[in-house]
Amino acid sequence: MKHVLRTAIAAGLALTAIGSAQANTLSVDGTLFLQAGGTTFDTWKVAMTTAGSFSVDVLAYEASQSNVATAGYFAADLNGDGELTWLDPDTHWYLDDGSAGLTAANHLARCDDIANNCATVNTPTISLVSRTQVQGAADGSIHFRRDPAFDITLAAGNYQYVMSDYRLTDAEAAAGINSGDSFSAPTGFVNPILDHGDYRITFSSDTLNFAVSGNTITVSQVPLPGAVWLFGSVLAGFGVTARRKARVA
Repeated sequence: MKHVLRTAIAAGLALTAIGSAQANTLSVDGTLFLQAGGTTFDTWKVAMTTAGSFSVDVLAYEASQSNVATAGYFAADLNGDGELTWLDPDTHWYLDDGSAGLTAANHLARCDDIANNCATVNTPTISLVSRTQVQGAADGSIHFRRDPAFDITLAAGNYQYVMSDYRLTDAEAAAGINSGDSFSAPTGFVNPILDHGDYRITFSSDTLNFAVSGNTITVSQVPLPGAVWLFGSVLAGFGVTARRKARVA
């Protein structure tokens, strides 16, 4: 009995390790546009069906250096449109209480650059800490100081993650336009494209699932593999058998 129980526990631990290694990753792409009054920003709704932790990695700055002929020049055409854009991402987390628009009262955190304008936050609702530049480069960022990357823990509930060009204020978020803002290219770049900026956001976790529909990202717990449930049933069966033997004795 003891030998079988030890074997079952060992198998259960192995299955749990396999389950936790199944990281779930979701990448979403978007584009911000230049308008007469400034630049647009995007709002991604995040529905946390359970409390949990995950990583966020932004890729937005599509070209470095000053020109394609410059030594050390790098480019990352995010959406394959053949164009290189320069979006200096400024990202914000808001609590979504169901009211229309974004309000300063619901602002939870801001992350602009890696380890710069990305203050550590630790409250019962949200915990956020910047990742390192090496970690931020894992998604292919070529300007990984400007492309934010961070680890975040959220309580169950509804949130809004805002992607904007630097620098979006609470008043501008409430007004729906990054007022007076424009996209800018590195000095000396030939024929820069400045009417829009592309970006990619990658969400990843070992313990959470991500599903996207429209602009809503639903975050849920990764279900245990069927074998783990079977392991639990086996343990329950052992308990019943042990109790029966005790009664007979």
